[in-house]
Order: sequence, then structure tokens, then C-alpha cells
Amino acid sequence: MNKKIRFGVVGLGHIGSRHAKCILNNPHSTLSALCDIKNLSTWKNEHNDIPYFSNLQDLLLEDLDVVNICTPNYLHAPMSLDVLSNGKHVVI
Repeated sequence: MNKKIRFGVVGLGHIGSRHAKCILNNPHSTLSALCDIKNLSTWKNEHNDIPYFSNLQDLLLEDLDVVNICTPNYLHAPMSLDVLSNGKHVVI
């Protein structure tokens, strides 16, 4: 398999940042998009080549294979359903 898996991460708190770093360190994946309503500044400064979004709907317009949902627990189900209805895989 030569094609890298394209990931998006939603929620860049402690867990989301760990997910994003693991994706960046995996030679078979690429971090293609990030989404958070408030924690983007740190990631923007360090990774300005990755598109950033403040809402899930805009992130879902990107060409992604998998979206990692790293938001508070009560948002997991509705966000995952949005991701799945857009034909992408989801990691919670």
C-alpha cells in the first residue's frame, strides 16, 4: 500500500493533540486537517501547512479518509454520525 491514509482531528486538547502527534509520526498517514473552536493557535504556529477549521462541517469538505473525534464525550455520537454520513471513517 503506497497511499497514505488522510486523517483529520477534531478537538485539539490533550487527547486530540496526542492523536495528531501519532498521525504525524506514522509514515503511512498524513495529518490533512485540524478542527477546534479554541485551541488552534498552538497548532497553527507549528504546522501552518495543515488546514484549520473552527467547525466540523467545514472540515468534512476536505478530502479525508478518517476523522478522529477528540472532543468532550457528549459530542462523540452526533459528530461521529456526521462523519459517517459524509462517507468517512471515524475514530473515537
